[in-house]
Amino acid sequence: MDDYLKEKIKENIKISIRKFFKNKAVKNYQILDEIFPKERRIRSLIGGLETSLGTTFWEPIAKILAQSNGFQIITKQILIPTEFPEALQNELDKLVKERENKPKNTKISTKECIERLTNAAAKISPQDIAAYTYKSPPSGTGVDIHLSKDGIEYLFDIKTAQSNLGDFQSRFNKQMLQWYAYRLAKDTNAKLQARIVIPFNPFKKSWYEHQKSKLSSCPLDIAQDIWVENEFWDFCSGTENTFEQLKALFVELGQENFAAEFSDIFYQN
Repeated sequence: MDDYLKEKIKENIKISIRKFFKNKAVKNYQILDEIFPKERRIRSLIGGLETSLGTTFWEPIAKILAQSNGFQIITKQILIPTEFPEALQNELDKLVKERENKPKNTKISTKECIERLTNAAAKISPQDIAAYTYKSPPSGTGVDIHLSKDGIEYLFDIKTAQSNLGDFQSRFNKQMLQWYAYRLAKDTNAKLQARIVIPFNPFKKSWYEHQKSKLSSCPLDIAQDIWVENEFWDFCSGTENTFEQLKALFVELGQENFAAEFSDIFYQN
């Protein structure tokens, strides 16, 4: 990563934090305010920033890196037909259920899922596709980052590093299969790769090892459906050890005492 790109990302981090804290106020009363008013305020503000990391930090950083590596950033939301094709909907529903109910040693691969959805989409006539009206997908099923390069579209959703068991067992699986089906409903020849992204590993050992109990009952194709830390960042940048370089920018901001800019927000009288 060259110096220009590092500076651009560093400035983006600063802008993102400033935007988050602009006119920020802790409005809800908690009984602990009577004992720990400052500490409770700090926890609320930092907790909010942590929750927003996906949209405030990781998404814009990923797009900057990807654009520098020759990816096209697709900004238009994936739309779905108002009347979803029956054959494709049936195959989507079957895959969701089959994947969730298969024993862990007989998981359905992502390759098979894509093939089955593509075959179902191929049954849709071009005339029907041309006649469709489209709408936004249901809330919570959208794509965080949509990239394109060399004829392949890449769909990513950035998740917290410590997602709960229910997310792994059902939500992520359904969400990703929906992405494939939604996109194929409009372009039956689309070449797609979708992944859940864990932006950094907070554990002292491998993220996969630490999350082994959750992943063992997870219907996802782990080798295809999840990227952790540098698996994602190196893909976006086209270079190695990208996350370490990103982390260094956060370290620099800490050493420059960037936090002092927000002291009035944290320590109001």
